[in-house]
Amino acid sequence: MDIVNLSTVRQSFANTVFTHKVQEIAAEHQEKKAFWIKILNIILVSLVLILLFLQAKFPQIILITYIGVGVTISEIIFLIIQLTFSFESRMITHKNSALRFLGLRDNYRLLIADIMNERVSRKDLTARRDVFQKEYQIICELAPQTGSGEYFEAQRRLNKKGEVQSEEFTWSDEEIDRFLPEKMRLKKK
Repeated sequence: MDIVNLSTVRQSFANTVFTHKVQEIAAEHQEKKAFWIKILNIILVSLVLILLFLQAKFPQIILITYIGVGVTISEIIFLIIQLTFSFESRMITHKNSALRFLGLRDNYRLLIADIMNERVSRKDLTARRDVFQKEYQIICELAPQTGSGEYFEAQRRLNKKGEVQSEEFTWSDEEIDRFLPEKMRLKKK
């Protein structure tokens, strides 16, 4: 078994697992924002309609008119914010990136199995490893940006110890083994 290439592929696999989780969490965050934006939008539109009705019913009460104008302006500004930041579109982009990383993650797992079963020549192994690394780079370049919040949340979810300060983005065999089926682990119980 080619231990050096296995180690390299396992590290790349773990990086892919982590990046997949970061994108998945970013999609969750955008989905929550999009949900609350929709709720707030429904509330504002409802208020505009109620105030329009009240203006028609009580035209002599000028306060209703001023409040209606204020709420209508707020709704227009809110719609501009929605169009500018497009949380739903960002959510879909993060989900698509997460799915691409998931596919690559599966490819790495298959390559690890082939290395461990010694079913792949060194030349083929090197070629596949390099193709997967290029694919990882392309997916990263196309993926939307994430923030430290998603990074730390992914770290917390994937690491038994939770968030780790000064993480160097390297993985121990034990950490990588947690991402793999039991029969593919180096440190079997």
